[in-house]
Amino acid sequence: MAEVASDFDQVVKEEFEYLIKEYGFSLVKCRDVAGGYEILFTNKTTGVLIEYEFREAYLFVTVYRLVNAVFVVDPGIIEPDTVLNGFSLDDILAVRNPDTIIKPAYEYGADSEFYNPETGLRLYVHKFAENLKHNASDTLRGDFQLFGKLDKIVKERASRLANS
Repeated sequence: MAEVASDFDQVVKEEFEYLIKEYGFSLVKCRDVAGGYEILFTNKTTGVLIEYEFREAYLFVTVYRLVNAVFVVDPGIIEPDTVLNGFSLDDILAVRNPDTIIKPAYEYGADSEFYNPETGLRLYVHKFAENLKHNASDTLRGDFQLFGKLDKIVKERASRLANS
């Protein structure tokens, strides 16, 4: 697993390098976490947290509005008055470009291009990096207008789940 983490670390750094070159981000953190790996990039206004869960074979990309230039993780429980500063790339894509949402790798099947031992991981990460760049460039530059719409969507979903 350490080899996968090392490969993942390098692939993410390369595929998301545009955050540094084009949007003024810095790589803040790369670390193993229980069952996966996480990498955090921040600039003056925005954070991008990239988490990979080995078991789920899925990349979670969350875009955060920094609070007083500090990265703050949202609380786990979402109430109507909860202030949310981070939203998943999947929610951004659901609003802006739903056809580009990427599923967990296992859902594509073992014969998928994502399971190619030489290129699969890079291709999978590249799809997420491309989606972020093409669908959230305004947010990466500190324009958080979309967050108002996403806040409503996320809170409505949380309310439905809590009541089911």
